[in-house]
Amino acid sequence: MTLTIDFSVILILIAGIWQFRAPRRAKTGNLTAAFALMCAFFLVLYRNGILDAGVVILSLLGGAIAGYAVARAVSMIQIPAMVAFQHGAGGVAAFLVSLVELTRSSHALEPVSEISGLLGMTIGALTFSGSMVASAKLSNRMRQTQQILPGHQMLLWWNIGGLFFVGGLSFYITSELVWVVYLIQILLSVLFGILFSVRIGGADMPVLISFLNATAGLAASFCGMVIGNQLLIAFGATVAASGSILTHVMCKAMNRNLFRVFFPKTVKKNGAVGKKASTVASPPPHAANHSDPEEINAQEPFTKAINIIKQAHSIIIVPGYGMALAKAQTEVVELANRLIAGGSTVQYAIHPVAGRMPGHMNVLLAEAGVDYDMLVEMEAINPEFQSTDLVLVVGACDVVNPAAIDVEGTPISGMPILMAHEAKHVVCCNFDEKPGYSGVENPLYSNGNTILLAGDAKKTVQRLLDALTEKQSVEMPADKTDQDRTPDAVQALSRAKRIVIIPGYGMALAKAQFDIVELGNILQQKGAQVDYAIHPVAGRMPGHMNVLLAEADVDYENLIEMDEANPGFAETDVAMVVGACDVVNPSAIQREGTPISGMPILMAHEARTVIVCNMDKKPGYSGVENPLYDNENTIMLLGDARLTAKKLIETFQAEGG
Repeated sequence: MTLTIDFSVILILIAGIWQFRAPRRAKTGNLTAAFALMCAFFLVLYRNGILDAGVVILSLLGGAIAGYAVARAVSMIQIPAMVAFQHGAGGVAAFLVSLVELTRSSHALEPVSEISGLLGMTIGALTFSGSMVASAKLSNRMRQTQQILPGHQMLLWWNIGGLFFVGGLSFYITSELVWVVYLIQILLSVLFGILFSVRIGGADMPVLISFLNATAGLAASFCGMVIGNQLLIAFGATVAASGSILTHVMCKAMNRNLFRVFFPKTVKKNGAVGKKASTVASPPPHAANHSDPEEINAQEPFTKAINIIKQAHSIIIVPGYGMALAKAQTEVVELANRLIAGGSTVQYAIHPVAGRMPGHMNVLLAEAGVDYDMLVEMEAINPEFQSTDLVLVVGACDVVNPAAIDVEGTPISGMPILMAHEAKHVVCCNFDEKPGYSGVENPLYSNGNTILLAGDAKKTVQRLLDALTEKQSVEMPADKTDQDRTPDAVQALSRAKRIVIIPGYGMALAKAQFDIVELGNILQQKGAQVDYAIHPVAGRMPGHMNVLLAEADVDYENLIEMDEANPGFAETDVAMVVGACDVVNPSAIQREGTPISGMPILMAHEARTVIVCNMDKKPGYSGVENPLYDNENTIMLLGDARLTAKKLIETFQAEGG
C-alpha cells in the first residue's frame, strides 16, 4: 500500500513535468508538479507523526508568506537571480537535514546512509554558496564577468583534495570530534562553491544555473537516502536528471565543454578583433542593392532606420538581455504587431543563452503575448538570415557577435551565434556599442549595413513605433482617412438601432477589444442593440475572438455565430468591421479560383452602412482584394484599430453621448 501511494505521487509529478513539453500547458504542468510536492510533504508528516504541530504550522505559514511576498515583488528581470537563490535554498535545506541526521546520537547510521548523508551535506553546501554567488552576479551585486583569483586553478584542486581527505577522515574520527570534522567539510564545500562560481560569468551563466539546479536535486536525493524517504529520493533524482540534461543542452548550444566552463583557460580580456573580423565588417553584397547608398548616408540614423523598416518585407527580431533590462518586451511586440498588420513577415530569433537563464527570452515574449509559433530557435532561423530584409536587434550583443566565429582566443570563440550580420540590413536598439558581458568588441556595429540606435531600448522602440504610426497616417488617401470620415461614422452609429460588430485578428494585434467593447456599451446606452458576429476562423485559433471579447466582459448572449448573424445583416443599420478582412470579403462568393472561393463569410456588405476599422486596405492573409472597401455604403476608418475606437469614444463623450 505504501509503495502504491508513493508511486501515485511520483506519477502526478511526472504528469506535471510532461506538460512542460508544450508552452501553452507549462503553467498547468507547474501547478500539477507543485500539487505532487504538496502531497509528498503531507504524506511524510502523516507517516512520521508530528511532535510539535505548532512549530510545523508556524514554519509553513512563515515559508508560504515569505515565498508569496517574494514572488509578487520580483519582476521578470529579477527572475534569473531568484531562480539561482531558490537553488541555494534547496541546497542549504539538504545540507542542514543531512548534518542533523549525521550528528544525531540516538541512532547509528548504516555505511550507505552515512556516505549519503556526507554527500548530501557536501553537495548541498557547495550548491548553496555557488547559488548565492550566481544570484549576486545576476542581480548586479557582483561583477558579472569572470573573476579569476591568483592561483585559482591550484586553489580549486587543493580544495577538492581537502574535501576527499576530510570526508574520509570523518569515518575514523571519534564522536566527540565529529562536529569539528563536519564543520571543516562544510566550510570547504562552501569555499569550493564560491571558487567555481565566481570564475563563471557572462554567456556561461545559464550553464551555471542549470548545473546548480542539478546539484540541488542531487543533494536532495542523497538527503532522502539518509532519512529513508523514497519520495525525496525520487523527486531529487528527477530534478538532478532534468538539470543535467539542461546543462548538456546549454553547453552544446554554446559549443562548450562543461569542464572548460568550470575550469576555463585564461583568455584575452580586451577581446580585440583581428583581421578576420574586418571581413565581417563589410555588408553583404545584396545590401547595397536594397537602397540608394548616397540617399541613405545623407539621412540621420533614425530616419534611415524608419525608411528601411518601412521597406522591409521579412523581419527577424533578436531579443537579448538588454531588452529585459529595459523592460522593452511590450513595446517590441507592439512594434512587431504593427509591422505584421502592415504586411511584413516577422519572426523572433531565440539564442539558447540569450538572457540570464534558459528560456529567459521565451518567458519575456510569452508574457508580452507573442504566439509561441513565432519564436524560432537558432538552428532553424540561421539559414534564413541571408534572405531577410531586416534584423532588429534589441538589447543583444554576444549572441550576434561575428567575432565568435572569426576571432580565436576570446571568451566566445567557437560559440554558435545568430547570423544577423548576413541580413540585408541590421538595426541595433542597444544601449551603446560597448562589448557584451564577454568583453569582446562586436564588429557587427561597424558593418556598412548596420544602424545603431543607441540609448534605452524601450524608448528607442517606442520612438520607432510612434514614427511608423505617424508615417502611416500621412500616407493614407486624403478621402479615406479616419480624420475625414470619423464624423460620417459617428453620425451613422448615432442613428443606428441595430449594430453588429465583427472582430478579426487585426483587433487582437491592436489589443483593441477593451476599447471596442467600451464603444459598444456607449452605443447600447444610446438605445442601440449591439451584437458581436463571430466567424469560425476569425483569429488564429478556434474561439480566439470569443476569448478576447469575454476578457473584455462581453455578455456571452451578445456573441452570435455566423449562421445566426447572416440572415440579419440585411436589417442591420451598421456592420462595424474591426481588424477583419477575409471573413467579410464578398470575393469568396462572387469570384472563382481564389484561395477563399466558396468559403462562407459574414455578409456584412448587406448591411445599410459598413464601418471598417482596419489598418489599411491591403488584402488579408489570403491575398485577395476586398471589394467591400470600395462599396458606396462603406466608411473606411484606416489606422490602428485601438486608436480609431478611442477617437470614436472621445467624440461620443464630447457630444454627451
